[in-house]
Amino acid sequence: MSHFSHHDFTFELDDAWWTAAGMDGWKRSSDAYLFNRADFPNACEVLIAEIAPVRRALSHGVFNNDQETGLPARDRVVRILKGFRDRDKLPPVVVQKVSDDAAQRYRLTQGAHRFYLSIAAGFTHIPAVIF
Repeated sequence: MSHFSHHDFTFELDDAWWTAAGMDGWKRSSDAYLFNRADFPNACEVLIAEIAPVRRALSHGVFNNDQETGLPARDRVVRILKGFRDRDKLPPVVVQKVSDDAAQRYRLTQGAHRFYLSIAAGFTHIPAVIF
């Protein structure tokens, strides 16, 4: 297990999942994963440091099985990581603006897997739709 931190929150990622996605030796080539600007014209890149941690303790730490499709957490994680690796265009996360005065200006409302995997991949920014 590899451990990652976001502000005061620590989470784990199974090394076997990272390897299954072909991420061994992978290096990021941009500040954020790619997204389709035509499909999400109101999205922008947000500093990950400006988003408050999402404290989750689910079936696999911060990662969970997809209750709608039944897709296991491992498969969800591997699919997203392969998207990073292959430079696929993935959907942005959704954040809500909290306050300019808050320690973190945004709260994540959708996209926890993409969010935490972006941290694990070393991205400094994340595509986001802000509400």
